[in-house]
Amino acid sequence: MSSEQKKKIRVGIVGLSVAPGSWGQLAHLPRLSKSPNLEIVALCNSSVANAERAIREFKLPPGTRAYDRYEDLANDPDVDLFVVSTRADTHYEIALHGIRAGKDTYVEWPLAVTTSQASELTELARQKGIRTVIGLQARASPVIRKLKALVDSGALGEVHSTNFHAALNLWQNNAVGSKYSFFMDRQVGANLLTIYGGHILDTILYTLGELKPGSYTPLLANIRRRMHRTNPDGSLTPELFDKDTPDQILLQGRLDRVPPAVLSLHIRAGDRFVGQPGAVWRIYGTKGEIVLEFPSGGIQIAPPTSFRFSNSATGKVEDVQYDDVDPDAHEFAQLPPQGQNVGRLYEAFAAAAADDDNGGYADFEAALRRHQLLDEFWAAGF
Repeated sequence: MSSEQKKKIRVGIVGLSVAPGSWGQLAHLPRLSKSPNLEIVALCNSSVANAERAIREFKLPPGTRAYDRYEDLANDPDVDLFVVSTRADTHYEIALHGIRAGKDTYVEWPLAVTTSQASELTELARQKGIRTVIGLQARASPVIRKLKALVDSGALGEVHSTNFHAALNLWQNNAVGSKYSFFMDRQVGANLLTIYGGHILDTILYTLGELKPGSYTPLLANIRRRMHRTNPDGSLTPELFDKDTPDQILLQGRLDRVPPAVLSLHIRAGDRFVGQPGAVWRIYGTKGEIVLEFPSGGIQIAPPTSFRFSNSATGKVEDVQYDDVDPDAHEFAQLPPQGQNVGRLYEAFAAAAADDDNGGYADFEAALRRHQLLDEFWAAGF
């Protein structure tokens, strides 16, 4: 059967909102509306009317079904892939419906608020024998695939160390903008550690290998424990609000590879140094050093502004090209930045490329390992 004749994977999405800037419309919709391998057939929003409005505004096919109950979407016989694109504290409850119905299930990162919830979802999915996807989309990035290929090929020689530093423009002017006010509350499940830390740590460990057990020390700090919030007009609220999530994340340790390379990581909130990259990642090996500079700490979204290799043999610095690992690079470049790697993740799923070493996608099992690692940060206290 030719690729043109293959049946498309039919996608049902919870949380494709028409609200300006919503993650679903920026990250999920762009590729799904154009993919030769997947198509949206149903939406579930807070009301049927809201789902119908999204269908109209996004110009989805007239037959696209609208629901306001998760179980109705999950039980739709025409839905193959059940997608959860909502706030982190709703992931567990919603995902249960898709898994119990035996649907392949995609959940945005993090998988759940707690590791026990993530473990329950992972075990249930295992019992149901379904395919799962977690939204750790940096693994599908051509930049990360190229970087991993260079490391695995020995182009760097023996890797001896890696250093990662990110300065996030969160808590600018020592205040909380309305967009990220929920980052202050650990119970929501989305914060500096789980979102930025989770994506960055998964990217580093996917590329270079896991941490060597017993060799590393995580550290969190919550220095801004009470903060003003920013009003719509830019002024600050007179009152202060409590925050029980970190604004400094550090990790030092060794990687479980030969030789056991050392790792140093620091992610912080607050104003970024003007004119400097949002994140810098260095990987040093016996044949040279690679340096990537990113415009923000959201390295799962934005491609680097600089990807260079300092070649010890030639004494020259080379720009690393990475389009060769992505024959559809031009096509994906037409999508919003948020949708590029998410789109690649969808296509990897459609191609059943579930091999982590092949730039495929992470599943619930991988998500559970990351949740367990983040628990070690929380256990260290702050």
